Amino acid sequence: MSDPSKHRAPTPRAPRSVVRRALAAAMALTVVGVGVAAATQVPSLVDGGAASMSISGRTSTPVVEEVPQAVVPGVELRLTKARIAELERLERLAKARAAREKAERIAARKAEKAAAQPFTFQVASFNVLGSNHTAPGGERRSFPPAGARTPQAAAVIRSHGTDLVGLQEVKPDQLVGLTRATGMVAWPGAGAADPDNSVMWDPARFELVEGSTFYVTFMSRPRPQTVVRLRDRETLREFYLVNMHTSAGRDPRNTSTRVAGWDRGAAEVRALRATGLPVLVTGDMNDRAAFFCRFLPPTGFVAAVGGSTAGGCRPPARMPVDWVVGSPDVSFSGYVIDESTVNRRISDHFYISATATVAPATAD
Repeated sequence: MSDPSKHRAPTPRAPRSVVRRALAAAMALTVVGVGVAAATQVPSLVDGGAASMSISGRTSTPVVEEVPQAVVPGVELRLTKARIAELERLERLAKARAAREKAERIAARKAEKAAAQPFTFQVASFNVLGSNHTAPGGERRSFPPAGARTPQAAAVIRSHGTDLVGLQEVKPDQLVGLTRATGMVAWPGAGAADPDNSVMWDPARFELVEGSTFYVTFMSRPRPQTVVRLRDRETLREFYLVNMHTSAGRDPRNTSTRVAGWDRGAAEVRALRATGLPVLVTGDMNDRAAFFCRFLPPTGFVAAVGGSTAGGCRPPARMPVDWVVGSPDVSFSGYVIDESTVNRRISDHFYISATATVAPATAD
């Protein structure tokens, strides 16, 4: 009798497509995420071994048994206090930068709009009569001392609504009193080696961009002449003011240095005009028609007192030795010669005041 085991039907093998599907399913079950260890065992179908199958006349899909997954806890991401502080600092910097850039854009738009409009201010020139001249032994000792005159001078400055004034002969004691009484600031100021030609302005209206000096010979010695570059706080537009005091007297030597001082000043304002900014000049020029016809034609400037240089030099009928003039983009109105400063013996010079109007900026 034959052995039945020798005639047993061979164990059927699963089709290759079934094996591939089973393998894919097994692999999918092994993917859990970070920190998960795969523990799935693939059925022995891969090796062609026996598998649990239900066979009823046809090959059935093998059943793949899921093996429990071993889950390893993930690593928790923690920020140190130092790192948190650094991130917060960077965030603050980014916000500040964004706010600053926004403010700059707004300011630029305002400046562009303001540049298209003229702006006006009150400008003046005043030789205050230096305190040395009214001290005992001074050439103007019959005048009250500076301690009495300075408060009166400050009152005159305020009464004209002055925004900007070029001073001459001002000494440190007078300048300290004037700035305190008017609330103005000055450059080069009372602390300078030679403050005689200091300029004062209302700090609520203007801010100093830069200050400089150039020299002329005044009565046989070099004297600094003041140049300030100011910025109008409302429009952000800038301009120059040159404040001068040239030699006095009819002596030929003083006349020569006086004219040379005008010429030096004219050269200075031409250089400043090359920047494209408006330029004003204030000062005690110690002359009238001679200054008008010497200084204005080569610079193209106009005088607050009037007159014309078109087609020849035609000075105004009346003019003091104290001047306010400006470049062609500056016009003047409301010109005043305040004689009360002489009548009240505050100074031996008139107070000269005018309204300056700066034309809209032109495109480069």
